[in-house]
Amino acid sequence: MQVWLLASLVVFAKLMLARQSDNAPIDNPFRVDEEDAYMTVPQLVWKYGYYVEIHEVQTEDGYLLDLYRIPGRRTASGQHPLRPYRNAPVFLMHSLLSSCADWVLMGPGRGLAYLLADRGYDVWMGNARGTRYSRKHIHLDPDRSSRFWKFSWHEIGTYDVPAMIDHVLATTGYQRLHYVGFSQGTMVFFVMLSMRPEYNAKVIDMQAISPSVYMYRLKGRVVRSFIALADQLVAGLADSGRNEILPRRSYLNAVAQIGCQNANVTFCRELLYDVAGKNPPQVDDKMLRVFLGHFPAGASLRQLHHFSQIIRTGRFAQYGSPREPLYNLSRALVPVVVYYGLNDNVINFRDALQLADEVPYLAGLYQIEDPLFTHSDFILAKNAARLLNTRVLWELDRYDQMS
Repeated sequence: MQVWLLASLVVFAKLMLARQSDNAPIDNPFRVDEEDAYMTVPQLVWKYGYYVEIHEVQTEDGYLLDLYRIPGRRTASGQHPLRPYRNAPVFLMHSLLSSCADWVLMGPGRGLAYLLADRGYDVWMGNARGTRYSRKHIHLDPDRSSRFWKFSWHEIGTYDVPAMIDHVLATTGYQRLHYVGFSQGTMVFFVMLSMRPEYNAKVIDMQAISPSVYMYRLKGRVVRSFIALADQLVAGLADSGRNEILPRRSYLNAVAQIGCQNANVTFCRELLYDVAGKNPPQVDDKMLRVFLGHFPAGASLRQLHHFSQIIRTGRFAQYGSPREPLYNLSRALVPVVVYYGLNDNVINFRDALQLADEVPYLAGLYQIEDPLFTHSDFILAKNAARLLNTRVLWELDRYDQMS
């Protein structure tokens, strides 16, 4: 019987028995400040006592991507200075409409990038084309040229991720690295190996956090409404010259900080619950305001249209008509570890299990213990460090020792 069918037998009972309370055990308090909403990722990393390097990577088709490295911690971190001593670097790839901020927003002792650096890993954080940190090209001006925005996540997987992996390996001298992806950061990995299978030789293992390969069971009403009207909306916006979607704007940052000032203001929470799933005990109001200072970080209109295509058709396929070729998951020959939540409105647990059933080498399958864990909880939840990141660290340690 398929993996997703076996797991589905117990899910309904778990959801019915699930009870969360405000007194549920949580990780240590967040070490974040309101000002974190207005800082860049390199500023945040340096502020919290870690070294940071800014690398610029050029893709084959001319995009310039910011790639950030955390090569260890400084005395200012409150711990002993530490430089990398592990066997292989770790590459982290972010979600849709976000940036590498996914990995640091929760602060030291909680954010995965900091935990990895504390563990002695050489941490590299990628930024896809079109985001606030990679809104650059050798010839094209993103504010004037519509050609800049003629890409979907197909190009991110085909060009951006390989270019950044090659840069990490060339800089560090290693032949292989660990890959960790969240949501869109997982799908672009499978696009890469489908289109450029030679990159299997450069990856030790893949940690797939809420993998957005299959998404047709998506639940959120807001997103479902967009999907239903996607073709008309995309055509209308493209005709009017709007090829960029939800870029970062400072005034939106300020509005978010005002609108989410306290738990009694329901708009921000309710929007988050509809899109990602509802799990109030895991949401910290200050953390939410910090997050909204970094999200959204921009994307192309075609990128969202490609998402709508795979949601409507249920096919993990290239961009265009419903008959476009499928990405070949059988070409992903590295060990894959899948992490999923039962209350994820974006990546329904059955979609995650379907992917787990189809990858050639499923090396691990983790259901988050909190049965109300949502899509945003993977990077924002009060318990994320304990429920998710400790497991990711254990898996990376295991594969690092093997390598």
